[in-house]
Amino acid sequence: MLLQVEDLNVVLGGLQILQGVSFCVNEGELVVVVGSNGAGKSTTLRSICGMNPIVSGSVIFEGKDITGHSSSECAGMGLCMVPEGRQLFPEISVRENLLMGAWHYRKNKARVMENLEKCYDMFPVLKKYENRIASTFSGGEQQMISIARGLMSEPKIMMIDEMSLGLAPLIIEQLFRTIKDLNKSGMSILLIEQNARQALAIADRAYVMENGTVTMEGTGQELLNNEQVKTAYLGF
Repeated sequence: MLLQVEDLNVVLGGLQILQGVSFCVNEGELVVVVGSNGAGKSTTLRSICGMNPIVSGSVIFEGKDITGHSSSECAGMGLCMVPEGRQLFPEISVRENLLMGAWHYRKNKARVMENLEKCYDMFPVLKKYENRIASTFSGGEQQMISIARGLMSEPKIMMIDEMSLGLAPLIIEQLFRTIKDLNKSGMSILLIEQNARQALAIADRAYVMENGTVTMEGTGQELLNNEQVKTAYLGF
């Protein structure tokens, strides 16, 4: 098992946001967590990555307890978070944004350039306009930059928060294809999404979160066919 979250409890601002959250991601899996806005999905990712204090519970990565480790320590171990809203460095170029992802091995120039070219192969538009300022790109292109920056860190698992938020349908389809292709290449992925239909369609396994707790789990197809999920999240 690559990542295991056990009985996670998180309190922020005096309010308990996560209540006994447990789930796992196996090596090479694409796991999706769906739920409405405010269900605790983003808080879960931030807590795994050391951005939120954990009251109780544990985060196990590659068999090691990393509960309470700093975000920089987690990144160095191979946990990559692609944050909601992209969170780019807006006033520097695409190339400079991507190079920030390679910070921990920045002195190995050949390794940096090899990974940079891989990202450019995946997103040709970023190569074409690599010297443009990041803030001048569309929302979909900025999401490509954010994903590519994450890949530059050579992650063992990519945790992607609300990838499709605010994007046009055609761009969303393209990004979901990219995520599926990454997973087929062997990348372990934990995808947090409000776009339940498309997320569940590509998931190996999936979880539903409501009010800070996991209420349902199964394969992506099982949850797509679940009547409760259809009613609550798929508009049926």
